[in-house]
Amino acid sequence: MPEEQHPGEHKPPRIRVGRVESVDLFEIKDSELEMFEHGSPADLQLNFAIFLFSIAFTALVSLLTATFPNISIHVSFIVVTVVGILLGSYLLLAWRRNKGSSKRVCTVIRERIKEVDISITKTTAAVPPPVLQSAEEEDATPDTKEPKG
Repeated sequence: MPEEQHPGEHKPPRIRVGRVESVDLFEIKDSELEMFEHGSPADLQLNFAIFLFSIAFTALVSLLTATFPNISIHVSFIVVTVVGILLGSYLLLAWRRNKGSSKRVCTVIRERIKEVDISITKTTAAVPPPVLQSAEEEDATPDTKEPKG
């Protein structure tokens, strides 16, 4: 007879397990976890570099294709173009320099597994089977025990 379920109760989930040959567990420090949590600063640098280049090239295309009746508008487009290209280039170079920081942290974490190699194996026999020697081999081995007299 199946158990009665109350309206507020749920069945426990069915768990299926697929076997794997080995499992590697890595311990990480709080600082490493925070770096992964917040993301690399290089990601933010790349986003701002793309933003600034987009604005700079838009302003450059406007400078090349439009006529400006007011000189102050023309100067402001020139300033936006120059500043966007300079800051975008700086941030792009900073991104190239820092983009491998998360890979370096991952490498450091992965190298820890080489330090400790724990192997858990299942044995079927607690005592190894006895080694049988032939009579000739027994005669060839010297007795280490001397008879007490």
